[in-house]
Amino acid sequence: MKELIHNGVLVPIYEAKGFSITFKGEKIKLTPEQEEMAVAWVKKLGTKYVNDKTFVKNFFKDFAKALNLKCKYEPEDFDFSEIIAYVESEKKVKESLSKEERKKLAEQRKLIREANKAKYGYAIVDGERVEIGNYTVEPSSIFVGRGKHPLRGRWKPGPKQEDITLNLSPNAPIPEGNWKEIVWDPESMWIAKWRDKLTGKMKYVWLSDSSPLKQAREKEKFDKANSLDEKISEIRKHIWRNLTSEDIKQRKIATVCYLIDALKFRVGDEKDEDEADTVGATTLRPEHIKIKPNGKVLFKFLGKDSVEWRKEVKLPSLVINNLKEFIVSANSSIFDGVKSEDVNAFLSEVMPGLTAKVFRTYHGTKIVKEYLENQKVKPEDPDYIKKFIAKMANLQAAIELNHKKAPPKNWRERLKKKKERLKELKSKKLTKKRKEAIKKLKLQIKLMKETNEYNLNTSLKSYIDPRVYYEWCKKINFDWRLYYPKSLQKKFSWIENEQD
Repeated sequence: MKELIHNGVLVPIYEAKGFSITFKGEKIKLTPEQEEMAVAWVKKLGTKYVNDKTFVKNFFKDFAKALNLKCKYEPEDFDFSEIIAYVESEKKVKESLSKEERKKLAEQRKLIREANKAKYGYAIVDGERVEIGNYTVEPSSIFVGRGKHPLRGRWKPGPKQEDITLNLSPNAPIPEGNWKEIVWDPESMWIAKWRDKLTGKMKYVWLSDSSPLKQAREKEKFDKANSLDEKISEIRKHIWRNLTSEDIKQRKIATVCYLIDALKFRVGDEKDEDEADTVGATTLRPEHIKIKPNGKVLFKFLGKDSVEWRKEVKLPSLVINNLKEFIVSANSSIFDGVKSEDVNAFLSEVMPGLTAKVFRTYHGTKIVKEYLENQKVKPEDPDYIKKFIAKMANLQAAIELNHKKAPPKNWRERLKKKKERLKELKSKKLTKKRKEAIKKLKLQIKLMKETNEYNLNTSLKSYIDPRVYYEWCKKINFDWRLYYPKSLQKKFSWIENEQD
């Protein structure tokens, strides 16, 4: 990248209303910062979060600190009646709006969004106008996190202009504002960055997924996974040889690599800031593994997003013997001393540039490709059958990669309605059209049941080469856009250019 010009990022500012609360009967006039915290808490009332003791404890600890309280307190000591009344009245006003009033408000919001996007939503990269991803920085909020994150409920202050560093080429005019720093990092695609005040991690605003630079990186990622397919036999031999290495660290690394390949584990010591303390191959502890007499091993731990990873598998005796040895000598981690950098260096001995992350992309893509190839779908089949097959292929990848999720709240009600609709259709005269509707509804019900606990979008977005679906769709006369959501159509638009 030789040139990067943009107008900075949009920093939301809280508009204070001048609220007060009472604490142990004493009225306290809130500052804008205190008020923002109080309003955020009130908006959480009635949700599952207020029943989470850790969430409640963490919030009130930060809120009491913001109020400079020195005495002991309980959540019940705080009275938010004034704010509750305001939030409820605002809700009632919105509910009472006529259709025309709602439409007018929506149009006003749209104009504001369009004006903000025109100013902040684009950058000039090497003379070309490209979209910026999310150009609005995160506002202050109560931290929710994913899974049982220990920081859930803590107050997460959003960055101010003076916290934000902008990435601009030397020829770019500096956007108006009190920015922390202006730097030029031509090797990266970030627009702005700041340090999160709660977690201490760096946060970034990036070029959008549809930008040529981002798309080139995305293509490189999938190309790397395709290259792994050509080298996989050699890599597995490399792993197998080192399972018996005299060097204990080398044996540990080889065992980690075996688990990453065979069981599709994440590497372990790389996680996002809003994830809880999750486990992967390098961070397994003795309590996560139970070795059984029949040559099977039970793995049970919390993976990404605090989703349980539980699987009983038969492993080669060589791998089991290594696990037994490492468990006996473990202080905390079974693979103590092994980091993702060691794993990547080991893999690069066979295939330069190969990292542990590539394995999940390789496996996700391979699983989908093989599933699609084994399905007897004809070009003349209706689109709903083709879409069903596409989703079932996606599901296989989600299962193998353990992309689990909590079932949707209204899942049972929706399933019940579909079953009732099916029963109703079957009770009527079976015309050709009705038979087709029954067939379609049966597939929808099957999908609802089987995908209930799995997040298909994660693998579709990050681990499945879109060219696999694109080529399959061409063979069966099905538009790939009918399966991919709009955001991913933009992200993967390069596949069409590649074909052209």
